[in-house]
Amino acid sequence: MNMNRTGAASAAGALCAMLLSGCSTLPGQGPSNRQMAKDQNEEPGEREYTVVQLDVDSIHKLGGRRPVKLNETFRKTICGKSGFVLGIGDQLAINIWEASNDGLFSTFDSKRARIDAMVDENGQVFVPYVGSVDVAGKSIESVRAAIENGLKGKAVEPQVQVALQANVSNNLAVVGDVNAPGRFPIPVGGVRLLDVVASAGGSRAPVFESEATIVRGETKDTIRLDEVLSQPGNNVWMEPSDTVQIMHKPRTFTALGAVSSKNRHAFKTEGLSLAEALAESGGLNDGLADAGGVFLFRFESAEILREAGVALPDTRINDSVATIYRLDFNEPEAFFLARSFKMQDNDLIYVANAFAAEYYKFIRIYVQPLLDISRTSSVLVD
Repeated sequence: MNMNRTGAASAAGALCAMLLSGCSTLPGQGPSNRQMAKDQNEEPGEREYTVVQLDVDSIHKLGGRRPVKLNETFRKTICGKSGFVLGIGDQLAINIWEASNDGLFSTFDSKRARIDAMVDENGQVFVPYVGSVDVAGKSIESVRAAIENGLKGKAVEPQVQVALQANVSNNLAVVGDVNAPGRFPIPVGGVRLLDVVASAGGSRAPVFESEATIVRGETKDTIRLDEVLSQPGNNVWMEPSDTVQIMHKPRTFTALGAVSSKNRHAFKTEGLSLAEALAESGGLNDGLADAGGVFLFRFESAEILREAGVALPDTRINDSVATIYRLDFNEPEAFFLARSFKMQDNDLIYVANAFAAEYYKFIRIYVQPLLDISRTSSVLVD
């Protein structure tokens, strides 16, 4: 019995030592809600990020989707009706009518003659009695007028029509995750981005999971196809030699902390809310989560934050600010706010551990094994 008491006393002594030092050695899953609240009370100049408490006002200003615009170089392109020009390799059908049967191009059976011509390496086509006509870089109407003027005084009241038979010089390439990649001609009336994607058989993936990258000379920009559908200004006119790459790239968010599924998750709908994202990650862990400590981490546009009246730190990353949005689910309105807050690609959700959960973890990791040792030693002594 004395040995039993000695073993129990040793275990108790070890337990006391652990109790005195356990709070500092206990591993955590991240900052607590109290730590985050402390950081929130600091002045913006004292930290490199900003903290925004989500309420009705901030949700109204910051909870919606962010409009995305393509590079202005693409948006300024005008309709192809005024910008289409001929080039080397294009094949033309030139029809010439005359008012008399005994003209240069008319016969007894027909007052019309047809000439098939291809734009040569010099950018010209040859028309009888006119000679070589400069074509490359000119519109179809200007070529028609040049041929007609060249025939005046030679043919009898000539009338000329020029039709494009094969469009070789005005084309673009579509590659990537489409059903029918290839090169496609740009019609005289022009073609827009979504028309080009449709010509290539459409995207293999859902629209909200697909990105379009446009390359035009030295200019390059990327936009999601659902942003093109939602904002007509992004459905830009294409130009010859453009390259369009369609890539399957789902939006994702990461959930960490006291949630049931700590992982990276893909958006399953076009517009995912914070409430849906929390549900996708299994919801708050009942035994660990602090309902008042739900945080969302994001690099937010400095301009959008400034317009919303948020105090900004000095640190910028590509004109973006590291932003932490905080939501307190102890308040009933938080459930409605979470439904109105839209997630963005690469968002990170963190749910803080409850203060009591750290003590439960301490007991499970340190205290319970010591009690088991004490019971075992007691059995051995008996």
